[in-house]
Formats: sequence, C-alpha cells, structure tokens
Amino acid sequence: MRIRWRRITGHRMARPLGGGPTRLGPRARVIAGWVAAAGLVAAIAIIVGLPGRDAGTPQSTASPSGPATLGITFGTALDPATGEAKGATDRFASGDLFAYSVHLAMPIGRKTIAVEVLRADGDTLTVVQTPASQGVSATSRVIAFSVQADALLKAFGEGQFVMRIYRAAGEQPFAEGRFRLIGSGT
Repeated sequence: MRIRWRRITGHRMARPLGGGPTRLGPRARVIAGWVAAAGLVAAIAIIVGLPGRDAGTPQSTASPSGPATLGITFGTALDPATGEAKGATDRFASGDLFAYSVHLAMPIGRKTIAVEVLRADGDTLTVVQTPASQGVSATSRVIAFSVQADALLKAFGEGQFVMRIYRAAGEQPFAEGRFRLIGSGT
C-alpha cells in the first residue's frame, strides 16, 4: 500500500471578524454612490449658503410682489458724522425732534424720493400723507430727514403710523417703518 503525503496547510474554517475589506455587490455599490453624491451636494449647498449671512446687510421682510424692503431707523437726532438717525426710538411726543434714516447698499441715484405716511388702527391703514416728494442727495448712501414732532402732531394727530419710502410715486416702497406720535400729556 502506498501512502500519500499531503501538504499540511492551514484551512480557514470561518472568515475572521473585522478583518479585510467588505465587498459590496453591484446594486449596493450604485446605492452607496448615490448616497455619497447626495451628501456631497448637501455639503456644498451648506458651504455656499454661509457667505453673506454675516455681511451686515439690513434685515428686511420680503414683499409678496416685489423685492425686500429696508427698515427705516427712527431717532431723536441725526448724527452729523454719518447722517443717520441716532437716539433710537419709535415714540415721539410734543417738543421732540423726529428724525429718520435709511442706509442703502448703494446711492439712490436720484434727487427726489416719495414719502407716504399711513395711520395704523389695528389691521386698517389709512393714508394721512400721500406720497410726497422729498429732496435727497443722489450720491449719498443715506436718506435722512428731521422735523419737529409738533409739526407731525399738528398734521397727523396722535396715534400709530407707518412710513413708506418710494423711489417715485406709484412704485413699490423700498423702505418701511412704524412710529408713534403722542401728545404732551400722554
């Protein structure tokens, strides 16, 4: 009888845990590719969306039929250095100086604007000053004006008001703000 000699080598009985690469089938590779692509697109969208969030642009609300409107800053005086309203308030009484300003991203490019004032009674707005022409500097990035609150009290009376500023009468307003006029005893 003849003895056969076999080479003795180790045979794996089971696959080791955690060792070696995991092999994906063709369908799993396609799904993994789409998941990776979607993740990359989401990451790029987040990165692209971040610039400009801290650019110092004024916060505004969007108008359903036009571009966003800027906020009007009300105050008790105009800063001689910047031309903007200072002493921020939206409440003016007899004897106060009423000042307002709007800071623009670029000069308005015209010598006049239109200013409208509406009385706000709850949800009802009533025009108390139709869009009236006001002279401005065409090259300035700040639109500002001041007047004695007594003149406004005489013209409009006491109450809550909305001011809207237009490039020209008949256009959409580019700035809007709310203020309150009160008598000397209120």
